[in-house]
Amino acid sequence: MKMADFWEKAEEALKVTEWAYQNGCYNEAVSRSYFAALRSALALLESIGLKPEKTTRIGHWVQTNFATECVHRRKLVPRELASILSELRSLRAKADYARESVTAKEARQALRWAQGFLDAVQRRLVKS
Repeated sequence: MKMADFWEKAEEALKVTEWAYQNGCYNEAVSRSYFAALRSALALLESIGLKPEKTTRIGHWVQTNFATECVHRRKLVPRELASILSELRSLRAKADYARESVTAKEARQALRWAQGFLDAVQRRLVKS
């Protein structure tokens, strides 16, 4: 899978996020927000030569390597993106696994975070 493939998947997930939010499917909007950010982080990691060896626990691998390599070591993207990815991961756990649903406000925030995350990563990918 090439960087462009991860980026295209990120953009697709963001489109689904927007649709889900607009149609009141807030749990799905939050879940897709996380995956949009995760896939864009994968695209950026791949652009600097880092690829996961396996897909088990890939969320943890992305979170760790994105924060370490893209934020702290190489300073490719703003530092708040590491915390946004973590926040989206937590909200996704609520959306996917908790008995209660996420709120419209939480879904709106997740959508904004995902949009900002993809914008920041895309700016860096264009520079590469």
